Amino acid sequence: MLKYSEQDLKYAAEFREEIHKEALAIVRKTRPNVTEVVDRHPVEDYFQENWEYPGKWYTIVAIPYGCKSRKALVDQIVRDTLTDLEHGRYVRLALLNGQRKEEEYFRLTAGPKAQDQDDDPFYTLLSEYLDLAVDYVIVKGERYCGYESHRKALKTAFGRLDGEWNGDSDQAVGKSVATEEMFSSNYQDGKLNYRKAFLYPPHQNGYTGKDFVRVNATLFPNGTDQLEVYEWTTDWSDYFDEGHEWWGALCLTVYDKSLDRFVVIMASATD
Repeated sequence: MLKYSEQDLKYAAEFREEIHKEALAIVRKTRPNVTEVVDRHPVEDYFQENWEYPGKWYTIVAIPYGCKSRKALVDQIVRDTLTDLEHGRYVRLALLNGQRKEEEYFRLTAGPKAQDQDDDPFYTLLSEYLDLAVDYVIVKGERYCGYESHRKALKTAFGRLDGEWNGDSDQAVGKSVATEEMFSSNYQDGKLNYRKAFLYPPHQNGYTGKDFVRVNATLFPNGTDQLEVYEWTTDWSDYFDEGHEWWGALCLTVYDKSLDRFVVIMASATD
């Protein structure tokens, strides 16, 4: 087995961590509370040995052999993570003195899981739509108090993304908007609404109006008549910085009176 210096391992670990962050951002679209991903490749796999003429080997940090591209590697990590979550467990691969260490965590499931928002059927469906530029977080409702309840739901949702983004949701300002505006296909110049964010991200995802209907039929199973929507400013977190470059940024809290729960919808992307 080849031996690598501590500096080599440090570079490889940093590169591997970048890959993990990309995969985690995708996983969190369907499992917001996940903090780590499953990577079957130990850090040593992130080296490649290359032959340099006229006769010298050198080592570079790169994606593991057998992975066609960086995107293919990220997609594989996402699939492995979601598969393990689906079976009620996930594997954390960590570095300890340059060695691979596996720790398995088992979720004990005795009884119904209705209180666990991550187990909502919507998240299962959303796992089929990994190329969305939209982030969703379902927040269980408490005693409803109008505007302040919407703000609390936003704070809770952003807290689940706090490992990736900085910001203070208390600085956000919200206004009530019509439900029809949220779903409208009558797009306004310089303004991003929910339908546009779903169907027309900077990088085309191939999703259609049928996909939009399918996702929202699961997200709002009792229809849209009982929805109350607030749109929030987007200058309070670096989550929205990329969208501010040109595509747009979106932050909505949607209270479903029929289910007594909130859906927080956020979007921000760039090319």
